[in-house]
Amino acid sequence: MSDATTIRATIDAYTKHSTAGDIDGLVSLFTEDARQEDPVGQPPNVGHDAIRGFFDNVKNVGPMELSLAQEPIIIGNEAIVFLTVVSHVGDQDVRVPFIADHMTFADDGRIQSLRAFFDPATITMGPRA
Repeated sequence: MSDATTIRATIDAYTKHSTAGDIDGLVSLFTEDARQEDPVGQPPNVGHDAIRGFFDNVKNVGPMELSLAQEPIIIGNEAIVFLTVVSHVGDQDVRVPFIADHMTFADDGRIQSLRAFFDPATITMGPRA
């Protein structure tokens, strides 16, 4: 079982690689058979190729800044991660102020599953800051 320090390092790397647009770095954080559902209700992306495709699509929209909205809750091999994201789309900023990701982790600290929960009604768009 991963310890909380290893899981927190994976979470920190997830936000860092997301903001940097580092697709290879992001994919390396997931197990080969990982499931990613973002947002919840969409068909899951299963395995590295599908997860890479998801992040490629996100990157193609425009650069983004993903950060922790508050400290994650880590219990055993699971975590609830509270995030906020700003995507820069042309001259506009698209903000999702609160995302709750439920993540499970393999014994080596990589992500086995990720389910992203957010309320689409909270998404705002405005001039780029």
